[in-house]
Amino acid sequence: MEDNFEKQLVNVLNREKEMPSLVRSSLDSTYDRIRTLPKKKNRSVLKIAAVVCCIVIAGALFSNESVRAGIKRFFDFNDKGIEKAVDKGFINENGNSAYDNGITVTLDSYFADSNKIGFSIKLKFEDSKMLNGVDKVSLDYRIKDGDGEYVVESIPDTKHLKGKNQYISSAIEKNSEFDLKNSEVQYDGINESNYGYIPNLENAVIEVETVKFFKDNKMLKGIDGKWNLELNEGKTISVNSVEYKAKNNASNIEILSAKSSPTSFNITFGVDGKYEDENTFGEENMKLIDESGKEYKFNGYSMDLRGNKTIISTNFSLSSYDNVGKLKLIISSIGEVELEK
Repeated sequence: MEDNFEKQLVNVLNREKEMPSLVRSSLDSTYDRIRTLPKKKNRSVLKIAAVVCCIVIAGALFSNESVRAGIKRFFDFNDKGIEKAVDKGFINENGNSAYDNGITVTLDSYFADSNKIGFSIKLKFEDSKMLNGVDKVSLDYRIKDGDGEYVVESIPDTKHLKGKNQYISSAIEKNSEFDLKNSEVQYDGINESNYGYIPNLENAVIEVETVKFFKDNKMLKGIDGKWNLELNEGKTISVNSVEYKAKNNASNIEILSAKSSPTSFNITFGVDGKYEDENTFGEENMKLIDESGKEYKFNGYSMDLRGNKTIISTNFSLSSYDNVGKLKLIISSIGEVELEK
């Protein structure tokens, strides 16, 4: 009976289905302890071992879900693609900190693929008076990859750019926590590339150079400093995008690129003619729908002109984790095109 239980436990540990790393390490450790137990003829050892495993699994899963729930709360930007990616574990927990001018800046977590970069940063203020009369804290920062190229530069026009290429189309930010009692502020930011151009962030660094304080959207002051935060010393989550192609396309919409990544579905397409009315490709007129009829949103788009053709690039809030096989792009005044993996 003992051998049968051990075989069943080994089978659980060897399953190829997804298992959080926290659960895996806890089970491995527990299994090693169980193997050292003396094999008695009675059932007490088996009962204890089974209970221990159940406790470990439940506890580890609870801890893992608690951490993930906290991360989801920080990245609550009403973006279903990001929510799906974070829920599936597409997140790097960090903890790297830097101190300067009375402020400790800590990178709690981040994610990145070719379409979007998101991060959550905690700011701890040594002097609580720094937050007097303040209702918002923002950052001037740049993100530099391992090759020394600046991928993101979230700075005002009064500062010069260090990068040669501009990858980011838009950025949003918020304070998900503002704790005056403990002099702590949580700052969350998302940078998006409508073109899906964000390069790999291996060995990247977030360079925070100014902490800015606001009241009623009016800047009160800024503190300059040097807070460099490494993104897990080169450890990155591998990203496999899913390619889609047009199916029997007889419309005026030419699909140039369509691929799904963990945070979003990036698409670039062309239509003949020049369109000056931005509403042609607005939320009311441009939709992405899956085979079940579910509609996916987008935050904005980029428009380019190539000769007599208008090129549109955007990210819909569809994650590759959604595993959708067929899609339909609809532009009310132009036409529609079906897409498949």
